[in-house]
Amino acid sequence: MKKLPRSYLEPKIFDNKYIIKNQLSSGSFGVVYLAIHKITREEVAVKLEKGEHETLDREVYLLTKLQGIQGITKLYWFGAEQNYNVMVVELLGKDLGYYSRTYKQLSLKTGLQLLDQLLTIFKQVHSRGIVHRDLKPENIMMGKQNTSIIYLVDFGVSKSILDKGRHIPFKDKKSFIGTTRYASIAAHKGFEISRKDDLESMMYVIIYLILGKLPWQNLQNIGDKDRTIAVGEVKMSTTIDTLCKELPIQFADYLKYLKILKFEDQPDYDMLRTLMKKCSNSNTYDNLFEWSNKQQNKESQLEVKIQGSFLLVPGNDGVQRSHTKKQSNVSNLGSSSSNIVKYVPSFQDAVQFKQSSQTQIKIAASQPQIDFNKLYQTVDFDDIEENMNDHPTLEQKYLNLQGFDAKFKDEKIQFSRSAINVFEQ
Repeated sequence: MKKLPRSYLEPKIFDNKYIIKNQLSSGSFGVVYLAIHKITREEVAVKLEKGEHETLDREVYLLTKLQGIQGITKLYWFGAEQNYNVMVVELLGKDLGYYSRTYKQLSLKTGLQLLDQLLTIFKQVHSRGIVHRDLKPENIMMGKQNTSIIYLVDFGVSKSILDKGRHIPFKDKKSFIGTTRYASIAAHKGFEISRKDDLESMMYVIIYLILGKLPWQNLQNIGDKDRTIAVGEVKMSTTIDTLCKELPIQFADYLKYLKILKFEDQPDYDMLRTLMKKCSNSNTYDNLFEWSNKQQNKESQLEVKIQGSFLLVPGNDGVQRSHTKKQSNVSNLGSSSSNIVKYVPSFQDAVQFKQSSQTQIKIAASQPQIDFNKLYQTVDFDDIEENMNDHPTLEQKYLNLQGFDAKFKDEKIQFSRSAINVFEQ
């Protein structure tokens, strides 16, 4: 799908809240953009699809049923604007396709940790009567703030398998669904997809990530034969023991267990997790991957991951702050010091300043939704920004803050780019 026309993008805003920044990815049905909430400054992902398609409608319907599951993206808003369906969801990090290309092969340790989390996610997803039907590395993503948390994404071809609490009946002669390299054997046979097929596809993904290959990829000399059919034939002729010969025996045991399940059977997810944990010792499951910085402690991880702008606000225990933003006042946040608000460019700078200060300091963040208040007392930027409403231009806002002896990062340009992001309307 091509990029949206310039005329459509000019407003760069959806639901009067989400401001488009730049494109993240595109596919056959739609485009995904990075956007920012104009009030909270939270970054989100905005997925758009041409109005004549129904993929996004299906995805929104299923995501609504899956909300609250760890490993499922949060759905913020869905609507239609100018012949486009629009979905706003939580912004995630890199997908496993990216890490596969970066590292070529992932470690057994990483593969086992991925499999363990995915089995937990699928147990919850399947319990709500939904099968994914298109497992591939690109549809498994890591968290944005916490890169050790896995998310299952893209439910555009997913399906409900429970109808009023009863499992849908088996059907054959179905059209192929999924991604050829990772699809289950049942998908190649034209069978209706069920829960065991998701777990089979998931294992193919994990094997590919660990070994960097699968026996049925890059087939040569297939002539005029359809590639999906050719891959299916190789997949069906490859024994489980041959497929898993370079891996611990538990990988073969996992696939052999799935092979004996019937269409309507519910897999024993906990048993499979226990089985796969026999491949290694308990130290394997430490939430560290190739892309993790093993030298970071809990607090330094927080400092690296949090991005934004921060203000140091001198505290005053004698001042009672109102719970209503409209009644808040910048002067009420400060003490008798002339240095009421100090701008710092990073969270780490804010923490260092707070630790070295002899007075009570609160940290105000440009992204108040980030939860670091367990370590440090904070105030929301809105408590300061509300008082800027009478100053429509950025320059006037800056001058107003300058009157409070605010300190900005770059004296030559008077305010930094981060400060602009904070104070712009």
